Order: sequence, then C-alpha cells, then structure tokens
Amino acid sequence: MTLTIEGGSDVTGADSFVTIAEFDGAMVAYFGAEVTGTDPIKEAALRRAWVAMMGFEWLPGLWKTFGGTIPDKVKLAQSILARSEAASPGSLSPSVTLAGQKVLTEVKGIRWTLTGDASTVEQSRPVVTMAMDLLRDYLAYDTARDIPVGLGFRSVG
Repeated sequence: MTLTIEGGSDVTGADSFVTIAEFDGAMVAYFGAEVTGTDPIKEAALRRAWVAMMGFEWLPGLWKTFGGTIPDKVKLAQSILARSEAASPGSLSPSVTLAGQKVLTEVKGIRWTLTGDASTVEQSRPVVTMAMDLLRDYLAYDTARDIPVGLGFRSVG
C-alpha cells in the first residue's frame, strides 16, 4: 500500500507528509544512513509517526495542512519519529499499565503499598526530543518540556 502524501491541500486519506525517498534522504543527512528495512516497513513506520503526530496539541488551524505548505521542520520531525518507530515498532504508542495501583503487603495490619507513581497514559509516552524541538513553533503544548508554547507562550532556551 503506497503512502498518500499531504502537501498542504487537505488530501483525502493522507497518511504522511513525506515520501520514502524523502525519509531516506533525511535519515542519511541527519544520521548517516537510511533506516534498514523494506519500503513497506518504512511506510508503516511513517504511518505510525503520522498517527502519533495527530495526537499532538497543535496550534489552532495548523494540523494537517499548515495553511497550504507543509514546513520542512514538520516533515523532518515526522521522519525522526518514524525512525524511532522503525527501530522499535509501537514505541510511540506503548501499552501502558497505569501506575498508582495498590498491592496488599501486610495482611494482619492491612497495609497497602502503591506501585509506581501516579502517572497518566500521556506521561508514559516516550518523547523524541529532536522531533519535538523541531515542532515547538507549531504546538500549543511542548511535551518535551512539559510547558505550554504558542498562543502567546514561548519556551525558553
């Protein structure tokens, strides 16, 4: 199944901002080598990166057309996210066992011990900081720094 590329005109059924050739080129430019694997493996990784990007908190009106032109930073960020997915399929959307569960650790005195911390599913997602650094100007919330950006807020540093 071939990727359907979004170029900024709201393409029906789009599932990527970049082609396999663009993905391969970005990987050589930034990491010195293409991602290993067949084109279907690369396409699947790009689609999973696309789905992960759909879940980001974008500035209003940006996703998925960016006003008619997809910024190069957004394309590169998808490629970087896809690289992570190609290396470890499902890494951007892991199965999560919510923390804060209790385990009975003493019966007579009836004592419960919390396991893990009180994290959420969102807090359990990995952050690919290189991609998030590229996307910072387009997001309302920066998961890499856990702060609001855009809409009058800007990250520092």
